[in-house]
Amino acid sequence: MPLARIAVPAHLAPARIRALADAVHEGLVETCGVPPKDRFQLVSTYAREMMFIDPTFPDVARTSDASIIEILFLAGRTVDQKKNLFRWIADRAVDAGFSADDIMIALTENAPVDWSLGRGLAFGDHHAPMATSPAAAR
Repeated sequence: MPLARIAVPAHLAPARIRALADAVHEGLVETCGVPPKDRFQLVSTYAREMMFIDPTFPDVARTSDASIIEILFLAGRTVDQKKNLFRWIADRAVDAGFSADDIMIALTENAPVDWSLGRGLAFGDHHAPMATSPAAAR
């Protein structure tokens, strides 16, 4: 159950933004074993003057389409899975008209107890049967 934040320049067409978001989700499903229904993404658009992205660090050539993808997910993926995820997303982004140099990805891992999916319950508690409904407990 990853959470992806995708920051893109405001001038991009909605179809390209959607293609990038799809690439991120499909990459997580195909390379990291994320269930297909576990799609949680926040897409933000920014004016060019609000995106401070070095155009050449390290040895890349970013364009005005440069985008940043942050993925927060449960720990446990292998180095190979992470590398395959990077490649999957970049390849699909290129298919959508991006330059591979314009796709920056940052991964952060945490534990199940760091998540609440609703009802004010920690993730591990979320799937435990509830004796009463939250409304009845009030």
